[in-house]
Amino acid sequence: MEERGKKNIRRRPQERRHRNTAERRCRSAGARRRRRRKRIVRIAVLCILLTLVFLLGAGITAAVRTFLRSGAEDEGAENTAKDITIETPQGNGGDEDISSGDAQSEDDQTKETQTAKNTATEEHHKTNGLAICMYHYVYDEADPPDDLNNNYIEVHALEEEIKYLVENDYYFPTWEEVRQYVEGDLLLPEKSVVLTFDDGAKSFLDLGIPVFEKYQVPATSFLITSKEGENKVREYQSDHVTFQSHSDNMHRAGGNIGHGGIFTAMSHDDAVTDLKKSIEICGHGDAFAYPYGDYTDDCRTAVQDAGFTCAVTTENRRAEPGDDPLLLPRVRMSLGQSLESFIALVE
Repeated sequence: MEERGKKNIRRRPQERRHRNTAERRCRSAGARRRRRRKRIVRIAVLCILLTLVFLLGAGITAAVRTFLRSGAEDEGAENTAKDITIETPQGNGGDEDISSGDAQSEDDQTKETQTAKNTATEEHHKTNGLAICMYHYVYDEADPPDDLNNNYIEVHALEEEIKYLVENDYYFPTWEEVRQYVEGDLLLPEKSVVLTFDDGAKSFLDLGIPVFEKYQVPATSFLITSKEGENKVREYQSDHVTFQSHSDNMHRAGGNIGHGGIFTAMSHDDAVTDLKKSIEICGHGDAFAYPYGDYTDDCRTAVQDAGFTCAVTTENRRAEPGDDPLLLPRVRMSLGQSLESFIALVE
């Protein structure tokens, strides 16, 4: 009995040690599990935070881009919105815009630049020839120029004509469409017209462009690029008026045909070099206007080799199917013509 009691006494400390060791191991394992759970939670939280930061950054970037883009559009709209009012003549002889403001403040019928589809059909299409209108200079009756002549049109008379075209749903074909029309490959609507202004004079740039901006109607400005061409293209950029070539430096004397323009006396290579330079400055090679209207077969070949789609002369009549697209006639617009006269010329 005593011996068994002694054995039991010796066994109890051993059992306590075993229990303590097991408990420590359990506590250690539990601590490890808790640490692992904490690490997993921290990693998950970090991933969520990183995701939120990424999404927030993307949202801010998109918002900034939208803000900058809208600001640029607003600035562009402010730079191009111009208004001409026919009731209140203003100006100083063609060196400044006659007025500026919100193009939508008057006549809400103004519309986007002519982008309507060609509605011509076999039954209803242009049958009496296409009027390619030839204008030159614009002036304000409040301050007429000293050299007022038949090549001028008063700015409010010009607006009256453009307003008539808009209100009567005229179609404004592109130069490619003009070429297809005269080559017999395309029908044009009965109400079709092309508007051109020769020389790129300051009077047209300052007084005429605002009219086309207001009514959002397309027109062509034939520019003599050696006469401040680069500055004019940069300063008078427009969504509605396109700069095309009136040559670089061929609008001058030197020939002995017609009005004596030098183009008819130039070599082929020199002429092509001049024409290509004007295309580069204008940024377009869709159309060319012969200086003074003078040309020869060699001139036409140079125009073709320079890559123009169409070219216009000063022959006074409408363009018709069968005409040479590089020798197109135009209808002359004159000082003092009435609206009724204009309508008769373009209908």
